[in-house]
Amino acid sequence: MVFPLFKSMTELLLPVKQEEKRKVEKGFANQAAMHRYIKLTAQINKDLKRKKAKRVFHQALKKSA
Repeated sequence: MVFPLFKSMTELLLPVKQEEKRKVEKGFANQAAMHRYIKLTAQINKDLKRKKAKRVFHQALKKSA
C-alpha cells in the first residue's frame, strides 16, 4: 500500500480517531457527560502523578540524608 507523500500521519489517523470518538459517545447519555468524565479522569491522573512524584522525591531525600 502506497500513501501519497503529502498526507501526514494525523490525516491518515483522522478517520480512525473519529470512529473511536463515536464509539465512546454512544456509551454516554450526552456529550456534556462525556466531557465531564474526561475532565475528571484527567484531574485524577494529574493528582496521582503529583503524589507519585512527591513520594519519589521524599525517598530520594531520605536516601541522600
